[in-house]
Amino acid sequence: MPSWTRTEPVEAAFFDADGTLLSFATHQIPESTKQALHELKRAGVKCFLATGRPPYQVDMIDIEDMEAFILFNGQFVLNRYGVIFQQPIDPDDIRVVVDQVHQGLYNCAFMEATKCYVSGRDELLERAFEAANIDMPTEDIDQALDHDIIQLNIFLGPGKTDIVTKNTKHLKLTRWSPNFVDAFPLGGGKARAVARMLRHYEIPPEHAICFGDGGNDLEMFGVVGTSIAMGNGNPEVKEFADYVTDDVDHDGVWNACVRLGLIPGKLRGNGANQ
Repeated sequence: MPSWTRTEPVEAAFFDADGTLLSFATHQIPESTKQALHELKRAGVKCFLATGRPPYQVDMIDIEDMEAFILFNGQFVLNRYGVIFQQPIDPDDIRVVVDQVHQGLYNCAFMEATKCYVSGRDELLERAFEAANIDMPTEDIDQALDHDIIQLNIFLGPGKTDIVTKNTKHLKLTRWSPNFVDAFPLGGGKARAVARMLRHYEIPPEHAICFGDGGNDLEMFGVVGTSIAMGNGNPEVKEFADYVTDDVDHDGVWNACVRLGLIPGKLRGNGANQ
């Protein structure tokens, strides 16, 4: 891993939510992370949220220091002035998933732009919701056949998603949890949304950094100048990143920003001893 140096200025910083901004232990943003976001904004760095969550599941994130928001893994992008981009899942693929759920092959969460619902409850779903500190109502999933669905959470474990990929034509699956995969339109994802944001704000990719911890963050690592994995991140994320910082619960975002010289201050927690 190279030393913490940069030759290019930083104009934009993209942050995943769960495991990066949000602690899995407290389900809150650590105070040092809040301070880091505020200091980045003061320094003229535009901060972007880049999450798989929908807009109605980010209430715990203070948006004051955020410039814009990449939601549903990039299928719904907006700033304070309005929606920049949105793309629903192909209706034919929704029909396949609804049919498979009715067959009892798995449970699924259906996410619309303004609400979400699940087909039923099982152990995988309960574990996933507990880890993210969220819940969704159980509703009739046939309504998804007549509505725009932006993203799905398909509750299948690793190695069991072939039943979905072999029977759909326009779905992309990405995993950041052992309990489910996110499913969204083929060709979508955080990378495309990050690139779209950089063009929108006329920021060169080499002037952008990003933070992440899960599999759905990997692709956006390749479209910015500097990628930073959280210390609590998945092994493949750490291997692919330019740098690995401390855990989310041990001032990881703050310490990375200090090490890169983006904000003033001293290293905190375990980072201060390194």
